[in-house]
Amino acid sequence: MDRQNILELEANGAATPLATVRAWNALALGTIGTVALAHEPARALALVHTCMYNAWAAYDDNARQTAHGVAVRLPRAERDAASQAAAMGHAAHAVLAGLDARSGTDDGLFTPKGIGRMQAAALLDVRHRDQPFALMPAEVRPAAAARPLAFVAVWCDVAQRVSVRDGHDDDRDVLLFFVLANALADADDAARDGVCAAFAAAEALRRFTGSDILDDATFTDLAAQAGPGPGQDMGRKVGARVFDKARRYWQGDM
Repeated sequence: MDRQNILELEANGAATPLATVRAWNALALGTIGTVALAHEPARALALVHTCMYNAWAAYDDNARQTAHGVAVRLPRAERDAASQAAAMGHAAHAVLAGLDARSGTDDGLFTPKGIGRMQAAALLDVRHRDQPFALMPAEVRPAAAARPLAFVAVWCDVAQRVSVRDGHDDDRDVLLFFVLANALADADDAARDGVCAAFAAAEALRRFTGSDILDDATFTDLAAQAGPGPGQDMGRKVGARVFDKARRYWQGDM
């Protein structure tokens, strides 16, 4: 089965051995190399997870969509876990498959498919106009350069471990990956430096989990493997700012 068919299958709600968010994250890591932002994998992943978060927020009592999303909240009677998962899937699918996110919504804007594609369309439009979609505007925006996918995959693997360790459901996972992906993207925008990105990810995860501990190591220990450098302090600041702003979105304080 080719990648396009896999994406269609996942978007239609096929059973998967992973939870919805983790499954789409894994699929994104295997697909990013084929999309327009392949040279900036952290930004591409942030786009996927921000779209998923914005779709998820439509089914939550308090959460608000990001500034580049579409403000929508369904009545409680119209919310259920299956529809919420489907909306997140359609959002991710529209990004990864390179679809026109506005198409295919004839069955209603406020169906899971309509909500997912609506949120994807909003962020894709921002990206097409070359505006930053991440949570924190970059203080410095160096010229685009090819970035390895590996540094993103390493921290996604750490987040997967956190999710399994802490018994996350989709509600918790969508917030975890929303924070992590945007921390990586904003750090990569601020400084094309793997050290900055590593410490941004570590700080975001430390704040999200409320602890620096990961099994027999710490998030800080893992970040330190990227090496010394001035990017450490910047990374910590980026991670802290992304987490604080993301939390305000899901708590409805924005």
